Amino acid sequence: MKMKLAALALAFAAALPAQAALTNNAADIGNAIVVDFEAYDGFFTTGPEAVAPGVIFTGDADSQLGGFIANLGNNGIWGAGNHFAATGNIGELRFTFAELTAGVGALVNHFAMNDFPFSVVVSAYGDNNQIIETYTLAVSTGEASENEGLFLGITRDVADIRSISFKGNGVVVNNLAVAAPVPEPETYAMLLAGLGLIGMAARRRT
Repeated sequence: MKMKLAALALAFAAALPAQAALTNNAADIGNAIVVDFEAYDGFFTTGPEAVAPGVIFTGDADSQLGGFIANLGNNGIWGAGNHFAATGNIGELRFTFAELTAGVGALVNHFAMNDFPFSVVVSAYGDNNQIIETYTLAVSTGEASENEGLFLGITRDVADIRSISFKGNGVVVNNLAVAAPVPEPETYAMLLAGLGLIGMAARRRT
């Protein structure tokens, strides 16, 4: 009876829509693969380019991997020993994952000017390239800042993120964190069923 209730609960949870949260804390991504772009040195490419096992980059024209200097206007500069990914004046950086993930984010900044309300659009996409979450935010770090930014991440209660994109004017991205794959609800159900069978076999022996 308990096994049936557990299986029903898992099936019900799987049927519910995934809950999402925008986070500014890299620790919320949990056990993550981190891509720092240090393996690249000013490589202009639209991709596809494997930047880590199971992580594929694509971007618009003028996208760069391993950028080493960027003038972000009122948001200071990026570089000074740290390599990063960057768009051109206006563009998109997208990272697609071989395995669906429940959380992904990166340290982000963008070009800013007092007279223009520039911002960055962070979007998570599902398996069919549909947007499942999107946020538009402005980052403000000051003209004297160097390699500063804001961690922008999206977490879900199920692993349904296939890719993430960062769009805007002069967007820079570093330390992309991708949550390690977690078992699907069906896997948990099978695990519980297997444990139940082991328990029944043990009872029969005793």
